[in-house]
This record gives sequence, C-alpha cells and structure tokens, in this order.
Amino acid sequence: MSDSELLWVLGHKVRPLVTDASYGMIEVTTPPKVAGPPPHYHKRESEFFFIIKGQLDVMSNGHWQPYAAGSFVELPPHTTHTFINHSGEDVVWITGWRPKGFERFFVDFGIPISQPGAREQSVSAAVLQRVVDNVESYGMYIDASPADATD
Repeated sequence: MSDSELLWVLGHKVRPLVTDASYGMIEVTTPPKVAGPPPHYHKRESEFFFIIKGQLDVMSNGHWQPYAAGSFVELPPHTTHTFINHSGEDVVWITGWRPKGFERFFVDFGIPISQPGAREQSVSAAVLQRVVDNVESYGMYIDASPADATD
C-alpha cells in the first residue's frame, strides 16, 4: 500500500486493510499522548484490538487496563470503550469489526497523508463537527456517563 492510501483520522494514522466480506479491519498508529474518541459503543458490531508495538491503555465498561504488544482485546456489541496512548512513543495496533461496515468511517473522515497539514486537518473543528453530526449513521453511539472518564 502506498503512502497515498494512508490516512490521518482524528489524530491517528490509519491504513485500511483488505479483508473478506465478513469483517473490516485497519492498522492504526496512535502518536504519543493521543486519545481515542469519547467513550462509545457499537450496537451490532463486535470489535477487537491487537497491539503490535507499544502499550495502549483501553477502557472497557469503565475499567482501564494497559495492553502491551502481543495483547488482544475483544469488545462485544454494547461494550462502552475508548483508548489512549499515555506513552512517549507511537503505538501500532490492528482493530477490526464483525460484521463488516464500520471501517468506512475511517475512509469517509480520513485525510490522505499526502495532503499538506493532513494530521492537523484531521482534528480540525470542521472535521470534528462532521463526526459529531454523523457518527450514529456509522453505528457508533457516544456514552458520556461519568464512570467512563479518561482520567
């Protein structure tokens, strides 16, 4: 895959991966001190995280746990979750969904890495507002209950 196929999505570098029709999958590089989206859940998709390099802190139903390279996390439908890279190095990980479909979120909101200022554009007010306005149409539901705070 060429660099032109890499995307910046909400501050994370994303590489879409080709899969069969049963699931979707992407490779993510999360820079140091970058967090994921607000705590959220999917009603129909199960999701997994497989950590390749570094350590990713993952919140699942209000409980935070660090996951090192080689760790696998399974998140069934209706599991409120998010993540953060608390370290000083990039974290590289694979995430996927079954059934397939949610991966289109990353293509639809991604800024090609070849565009000047792509990382900054990916977290611009305009992009964030588009995400907020459309996130539920992708099957992602924000859960802002106090137990899910990232601190």
